Amino acid sequence: MTELEVARFSTLPEGELAVAILRNHGIDARLPDRDMATMNPDLLIAIGNVRVVAPDHQVQAARDLIARVRAGEFAQEAEPETGDWTIEAIPGRVGDLDEGEIRGVLTQVKKAGAIVLILAFVVFPVFSCVMMAGGY
Repeated sequence: MTELEVARFSTLPEGELAVAILRNHGIDARLPDRDMATMNPDLLIAIGNVRVVAPDHQVQAARDLIARVRAGEFAQEAEPETGDWTIEAIPGRVGDLDEGEIRGVLTQVKKAGAIVLILAFVVFPVFSCVMMAGGY
């Protein structure tokens, strides 16, 4: 059985919530990145966030369900007499930022991280070897 990606989430709790919702609707979803995200959450940006996967024959239904969740279809209103508050979700927005703005920030962070890694593990070691070979 082949598993395909259904969606990506920026945090582990979001991914776990998505898996719980999908499983509640009969889709055999899982988080293949759970262990890595738990042990080293700083790498989430490097790997492109937490992936939710499902069997290939359930992927379309899972993607449709995630789209419905993101559109706020399953949000519940608080009952007026309880005094509980709710957050109105605007599809495509996270807090005061649009999802495109968030992805743009992460893209810059990924580029900066790649530059740091290249400098630390390629340029500096090669430069050091050249300097040692030249007798400096």
